Amino acid sequence: MNIYKRQLLFFIFFLVSIIFIRAQKSEDSTVILQLLKGDTVIYKLIQNEADHLTGFKKKKNNDIWTFKIYPKNELVYYRLKNQEKIWIYEQNISNGNFLAFNEMDNFIQGKKNAKYHYKPIGHFAAGIILGLGLSFFDTYKSESGILSDAIGTLSLTTPLLSTIILRTKKHKVVSLSSMTKDEILQSHYKKGYYSGKKIKNSFASFTGSLMGVIFVFILNNY
Repeated sequence: MNIYKRQLLFFIFFLVSIIFIRAQKSEDSTVILQLLKGDTVIYKLIQNEADHLTGFKKKKNNDIWTFKIYPKNELVYYRLKNQEKIWIYEQNISNGNFLAFNEMDNFIQGKKNAKYHYKPIGHFAAGIILGLGLSFFDTYKSESGILSDAIGTLSLTTPLLSTIILRTKKHKVVSLSSMTKDEILQSHYKKGYYSGKKIKNSFASFTGSLMGVIFVFILNNY
């Protein structure tokens, strides 16, 4: 084997080694972010700064990565490949962070469960009915009945009004001092579930009432 072939083989071996090491590092840097709003994100972590994380977010159902910076106040923790949790959230009563790690974990699990499994069908249907009712009333004239006038302020504000009128039933607050540790964790789970449920109900009632208003608008201008 002459010197040129040896140099070429050495260069190829060196290049393959670099690619393998970089791929290994990239795989090791892949974590799962737990967001405060309940979502989880597959993320290639590049830098962990004092107030934010820098890296690449994987798009759902695609092997496409986009650059993304996450402020730490939007994050709870991230999970390593070995399932270890690296907590970003810190209990700090002076900043309003009252929950301990295990309490926050249960709160987030409840919020995540509501986000992915709760279906606000009732609020969506009620929103449609409210949108139709108020819009028909808005177009009413005593001489000629409904659909006799252009929709006005009442109809336009109905989607916002629906989020106020169609409220989510309040979570019952119980004194934690009378609970066991397991009951306290369950209580935080329920609070998280209520939080996620409330967000979805508000969006459903807004969307439903908007559809009702649009339907009346189309009928009125047909």
